[in-house]
Formats: sequence, structure tokens, C-alpha cells
Amino acid sequence: MRCGRRHCFYTGPFFLVMALGSLMYGFGVLPMGSSGWAMIGVTTLVGAVVLTYLPERIWGKYSRVSSEGCS
Repeated sequence: MRCGRRHCFYTGPFFLVMALGSLMYGFGVLPMGSSGWAMIGVTTLVGAVVLTYLPERIWGKYSRVSSEGCS
């Protein structure tokens, strides 16, 4: 949040949702079949790439929030 990079606003919540999905699949709450880990891995990889590059290409590198403190 402090940095103001556009992709942080999208990848942060995405990774939290994917971590929750992984946890639920690991405990058997979320039935995804025998290829569940592969689906989680591919979804995380593709989602991370798309959510890192696409928003910054469309709307710019920084949000309107102050970009102070970014290195």
C-alpha cells in the first residue's frame, strides 16, 4: 500500500485468496480431484503474471496514492 505500485493492489488479495484455496484443498475442504495441486499452481502462476503486468500496462505503474517510500 505504501509503495503505490498498481500491481500490488491486485496481486496482494489474489495471493491471499490462492493461499486460502491451498489451505482448504490441503485439509480436504475444497474437493478438486487428483490434479488439485497442479490446478492451484497453474492458476497462481498465470494469475500472478497477468495481474503483475496487465494493470500496469493499462493504467500505469503507480496508482494515484502517494508513491513515497517506494524503492
